[in-house]
Parts: sequence; structure tokens; C-alpha cells
Amino acid sequence: MELQRDLKREAFFRKSSILVLVAAVAVQIAVSYAQYRFVAGWLEIAIRSCAILLGLLASPLLLLLGCRSWTKRTREKLSDWRNGLGLSSMVLVSSVWMIQFGTRILSAIHPFQSYFFNPDWMATLLYTTMLAALLAFALKGTARLFMFSAALLMLSSLQSGIYFARFGGHSIG
Repeated sequence: MELQRDLKREAFFRKSSILVLVAAVAVQIAVSYAQYRFVAGWLEIAIRSCAILLGLLASPLLLLLGCRSWTKRTREKLSDWRNGLGLSSMVLVSSVWMIQFGTRILSAIHPFQSYFFNPDWMATLLYTTMLAALLAFALKGTARLFMFSAALLMLSSLQSGIYFARFGGHSIG
């Protein structure tokens, strides 16, 4: 009876992790489309706002689910170097999330005094998130999918804060 329940739970997590990955890819595509194409103003604001909220709210949940799946199912089966790379992915995603969450809270408290990110900081966060997504491939099973989805949502959230100046139908940036 216990084995059957575990198999059902594992099948549920596998399906949900695939759906979450598809949703994360859809958010990334929507943000990229809103950045490089002309869309209605209300639609661009809606896409960017949803990406920011999903990055701030769903990423820690996916991080916890990925960590739980890794510790319960695959940690003992993986080699030391793969466990190290997977753990590095988790640390990087959580660090980027904490930095972004902290700056969002700080900008809500002091709107005009808290913007200290220059393009170098933003590039560092973007590249760190991309590295975390690549390191997530060292994991196996649902942990890989959850961690890759969390990194992709964080990447979408960071990218949604980048605006390009548009002149004459061409984007500059």
C-alpha cells in the first residue's frame, strides 16, 4: 500500500514538474517578445508584472520542491560532483532571489533612493541565473525540472525589469 502511494506521488510530481517547466518557458518567451516587439502598453505592463511576481513568488516554492525531491530521491544515487553542481545551482538561485527580493522591498520603502543597480550588477545577476540553470542539469528527475524552472522564472523576472529605448521602430540597447 505504501509503495503504491509513493508511485502515485512520484507520477504526480513528474507531471507537475513538466507543466511548471512549460509555464516557465512560456513566461520567458512572453517577456522576450514584450522586450523586442511592439506590443500594446497595457499588455507589456501585464507581461512584465506577471513575470516579476512569478519570479518572486514561484521561484522559492520551486526551489523548495527541487531541494526536497533531490534530498528524498536522488541524492544518494548521484556522484559527489553531480551533487555538488546541483547544490551550487540551488545556492545560486536562492542568492539571486534574495538579492532581487531585497531590492524590491527596499525600492518599495524608499522609491527614489534605492536604485543602486548599474548594468554591471544586472549583468552579474543575469549570468549567475543562467549559470544556475546550466548547473541544474547535473541533477536528475523532478529535482532537475524544478530547479531549471526556478532559474528560468528568475531569469524572466530579472529580464522583465530591463527596458530598451525605442526610436523609429528599432530597439537600442
